Amino acid sequence: MNDSLSNDVPEESVPLDVAEKVLYQGELYLQAQFEAALASDQRAMTMAAFFASVAAAIAAGAIAYWDKSSELPILIAGLSGSALMAVGACICLWAARPVDFYFPGTHPKCWESVLHRPLSDVLWGEAQNYQDNIEKNAAFLEQNGKLLYRGANLSAASPLIAVAIWLLSASIYPSSPAAAASDGSRSPSSVDASSHTPQ
Repeated sequence: MNDSLSNDVPEESVPLDVAEKVLYQGELYLQAQFEAALASDQRAMTMAAFFASVAAAIAAGAIAYWDKSSELPILIAGLSGSALMAVGACICLWAARPVDFYFPGTHPKCWESVLHRPLSDVLWGEAQNYQDNIEKNAAFLEQNGKLLYRGANLSAASPLIAVAIWLLSASIYPSSPAAAASDGSRSPSSVDASSHTPQ
């Protein structure tokens, strides 16, 4: 909130009813921005919590599968996808961080230096303050909106990235159980056949 009223007053005095109307519209706009910011923060917190939960589930699933099968590509892909989704969740959480947001209304002490000036001029000056605050709020909303968009996109893309990492890892580690099963060397049919071979 500005500590003083603006001195940017037009050469001719603004009619009182016009100054009151402009000031009222500024208050409405600031209030709408405040409500939009609250909704955006709630959305960012919800998405951050969701993505963090899914990231933890992916990591736990990958570790459990690796523990049973010793398949390293699954572990690498699962942990990589989980880490990327966790980063996306952190970006969403950062979008909901507290910022210096400007609210409608004025501190009473801001009026002390202008109590003897014409009311229309004072209200017009405060309307100019509202305009400055509206522009600052708009910058905050735009910045946080971009952060939320990027965090959500990264989290949504992390499963596809994990699949790509799994395919790459499987080609690097061909001795994994999955690769061995694909060439038939450790398939159940070959194991059964070898176990029933006459001695």
